[in-house]
Amino acid sequence: MASDFAMGQFRFLKRLLLVHGHWNYQRVGYLVLYNFYRNAVFVLMLFCVFYSVIYTSVPTIVVGVLDKDLSHKTLLKYPKLYGVGHRHEAYNLQLFWITMIDTLWQSLVLFYIPLFTYKESSIDIWSMGSLWTIAVVILVNIHLAMDIRRWVFIIHAAVWGSIIITYACMVVLDSIPIFPNYWTIYHLAKSPTYWLTILLIIIVALLPRFLVKVIHQIFWPSDIQIAREAEILRKVIPNLRS
Repeated sequence: MASDFAMGQFRFLKRLLLVHGHWNYQRVGYLVLYNFYRNAVFVLMLFCVFYSVIYTSVPTIVVGVLDKDLSHKTLLKYPKLYGVGHRHEAYNLQLFWITMIDTLWQSLVLFYIPLFTYKESSIDIWSMGSLWTIAVVILVNIHLAMDIRRWVFIIHAAVWGSIIITYACMVVLDSIPIFPNYWTIYHLAKSPTYWLTILLIIIVALLPRFLVKVIHQIFWPSDIQIAREAEILRKVIPNLRS
């Protein structure tokens, strides 16, 4: 809205608006909501555990730059899809508060499931902090993965690589004898309870979001969702015939 563009010919305006304008609006709208969600999860968790958001920054940036909800052919074929930005469908006040409610739910799940699971055990604060750390990194990345529309190699590398790098950093830090959390991850990883707790956190935290998305797409699909399904059908039907 506040940028200057130079074009060699007016025919370039169509693609600039209908394709790149649409892609940019969808990316920025989701990027803003996801950053509110991700940072709010960490802020709420800071009441219990200190953790840096660096591990999850890279996937957010990559998705914000590369994700595409629709192909350029579909956007050029149906110019009315450009109206999604004018109707504020990707970012508005209602979506913001829904995201904050979802964030609160996920934060409570992150905190209380490990707390109740290990309340009768002798686990120390360093072990609990380690569990919270890896659980929140996995959670926010799977949350992001649920919303990605176009998977390419670099997005796979950023999302799943973030989880792998987090684990690797924890292993390295927990292997240094001078640190108070020395050998913590090794003791935790040997227990099935550790892995089941992480799995339970992911399922319980993301289940409401998943159900709402499914119900909304079935009963109140947006123009973008209908266009995406049409794209998928155009690819699937020729394959079925062959």
